[in-house]
Amino acid sequence: MIRNYLLIAWRNLRKNQAYAFINVTGLALGMGCALLIFALVRYHYQTDHHHQHFNRIYQFTSRFSSPTGDFNIQGIPYPLGQAIRTDYPGIAQVAMLDEWYAPLVAVPVPNEADKKIKDKNDKGAFVEPAYFRIFDYSWLAGGPDDLSQPGTVVMSAEMARKCFGTTTGVVGRIVRLDAHIPARIVGVFADYRDDTDLAYSIMVSWGSLKEQLGTRPEDQPFDNTNGSTHCFALFNDHFSVRDWNRQLLSFVKKYNPKQIKETSYPVIPFSTMHLSAEYGGVSRGLLLSLVLIGLLLIGTASINFVNLATAQALNRAREVGVRKVLGSTKTQLFWQFMGETTLIVLLALILATGVFQYGQTLVQTYLHGPFRFTFYFSPSVIGWVILLVLTVILLAGLYPALVVAGFRPVVALAGRLTTQQVGGFSLRRGLVTTQFAISQLLLIGLIVVANQLSYVQNKDLGFRKTAILTVGLPNTPMQDIRKMSTFRNLATALPDVGQLSYSMGGPPQSGSTSQTRVRFNTRPQIEPYAPQQTWIDTTYVGMYGLKLVAGRNLQASDTAREALINETFLHRLGFNRPTEVLGKYLHKQGFAPLEIVGVLTDYNQLDLKQGIKPLFMTTLATGFYSANIQLSSTNYTQALSQLERVYNQVYPDSFFEPEFVEQQLQTAYQQEQTMGRLINCFAGIALFIGGMGLYGLVLFMVVQRKKEIGVRKVLGASVGSILWLFSREFVRLIGIAFLLAAPVGWWVMTDWLNNFAYKISLSPLMFLLSLLATAVVVLLTVSFQSLKAAQMNPVKSLRSE
Repeated sequence: MIRNYLLIAWRNLRKNQAYAFINVTGLALGMGCALLIFALVRYHYQTDHHHQHFNRIYQFTSRFSSPTGDFNIQGIPYPLGQAIRTDYPGIAQVAMLDEWYAPLVAVPVPNEADKKIKDKNDKGAFVEPAYFRIFDYSWLAGGPDDLSQPGTVVMSAEMARKCFGTTTGVVGRIVRLDAHIPARIVGVFADYRDDTDLAYSIMVSWGSLKEQLGTRPEDQPFDNTNGSTHCFALFNDHFSVRDWNRQLLSFVKKYNPKQIKETSYPVIPFSTMHLSAEYGGVSRGLLLSLVLIGLLLIGTASINFVNLATAQALNRAREVGVRKVLGSTKTQLFWQFMGETTLIVLLALILATGVFQYGQTLVQTYLHGPFRFTFYFSPSVIGWVILLVLTVILLAGLYPALVVAGFRPVVALAGRLTTQQVGGFSLRRGLVTTQFAISQLLLIGLIVVANQLSYVQNKDLGFRKTAILTVGLPNTPMQDIRKMSTFRNLATALPDVGQLSYSMGGPPQSGSTSQTRVRFNTRPQIEPYAPQQTWIDTTYVGMYGLKLVAGRNLQASDTAREALINETFLHRLGFNRPTEVLGKYLHKQGFAPLEIVGVLTDYNQLDLKQGIKPLFMTTLATGFYSANIQLSSTNYTQALSQLERVYNQVYPDSFFEPEFVEQQLQTAYQQEQTMGRLINCFAGIALFIGGMGLYGLVLFMVVQRKKEIGVRKVLGASVGSILWLFSREFVRLIGIAFLLAAPVGWWVMTDWLNNFAYKISLSPLMFLLSLLATAVVVLLTVSFQSLKAAQMNPVKSLRSE
């Protein structure tokens, strides 16, 4: 019997090839996109789950409270780990980690210059040996035991191959970190899968951090929180998270008493960190939005199937009537038509697999950030595919099969079935309206995201950004002031170079600032908020075109003596007139009093998702880690070549890696740009699926109304009136769909725009554009077939009846 069902299904598909093509293609696109979205969401929910103690791992974080609200970061003070081990020996394991961005590793080569390896996308870390008792690694050679000794490192197999071309015979060899700190390799571990947030290519003993900081990490002040410093713990029955929360207040009172009201160190399950947007993780809302889009695409493809299946049912009425007369039961007919649906869905699944494979390639090429993923096969994947196939079969096949199986044989054989008896226009109208609403909702998202991205990319940020590049200086505890002076003189002497400025970390919107606590002038108490601080030289303000509203620029100095503040800091201090703060002082621990000599017009020191923060700038030459270089010609290739030669002359052990400011600013919105690409793609697919279904529906309507069209033409109807005959129904449905999609689109996009401190306003034009785009696609689709029908010779259409 099953063989007969499949054989009949195959014959019907061959007989109605256009119908089969539309259904298979639509379902394949919908299922392929759903598979991609499932793989991406699964990837993020499985990140770092491979560690044996995954559910027992916790991470200490920092929370700062102020009158404006709480602020959470992953970073903690350097001495936190040692303090926890001392006071709470019941915690199974505690390990500190300090991230090292874009590590530079130099490999000594006999009789030649050192081989230097650096990748700006790489991360290294300084770790304590206990880290490897918390997280699982597979060792190819050596191990982490010797990391208790300063000057030792372990590295990934990939880094070993970069350094030595092999992973064997590596243990015991010497590399130089940041091209000047010698370190002995004590282990090589297997390469990471990319579903981890802990992908460090080289990991250095915690004791070696003294060379980077200039002092032991444990000797750093407890009120100095470093965003790249993390602390992990393995909790057990002897000491739980509840125990920590109960004793947290006394811990802060002991180690950071001056900030007991403002600072705490909550413990967060490591299993939640990857999906915690407040700690820099992937937004759960973003993943749920993608799941919703996947469901919408599956829904619109299934709607196509239902519409076309119920429409085609009229053509199969006599077949059903004959089968019933010959003894077929309603149940047998139901399963026959469900079998046909299953065959179509399985054919679509084969194509969907191709869509999925091709989509993976596109993802790796064009998508960035949380949208990138690698697909890993597991038994759960088979379960998901089975669930997807069954869901689509039920959504697409259940109603048409019930309708066809319920035909009355006498009516079916007499050919008196009408569209009302096979689902009717009311159901079809509802399904088509739903399709249009989905398409318009995605189009609204497309238009709003595109406008917001255009806004943030073109907004005046309050500083100059053209023809300026930055180059990193050596990562040392203190910069060599004489070398910086030499590099400045040699670089500015080049014909294609204008000005050169030094700063803590690049352009004004680089986010290269740190938070600190200050006391203002003669006030006895520290300010209840943490302003941003950064170090600049005297050329910085002029090079970037920052504007002073009062006072003057900083005077040349290698140490911190004076300060510039922004208008936001001025207002937070309680002043309205900039001149009121000139000559007054900021007091910061470890610094001489900083005289406020100027007030700068506010500019965006962070991306536009965040508001402008209180900020002060001062001179601290030993803390400069970036050279900002303004080019005076458009011959960038020549200028970069000359700068590289000069840079290598002054810093032979470092790595020349220039980056234009405009490129750096673009990377701040990579996630939004990628989201825009995805919505473009999904909106296009939804319109394409809907357009194909509409084409098939109009094709069926033309065949059914061929005689009516002939009669109308004989009676003098014009081509335009016949086109309107087919189009008016769909124009009404587009309008109804718009009324459904517009409020939902407004609510969703308003919520998304709230992630930005600076954003566009939603306008009616954005929504009307989605309506217009849908209308154009629908009218073009409908017109193609209806125009052919309108131009048909009425004699032929009437004779065919």
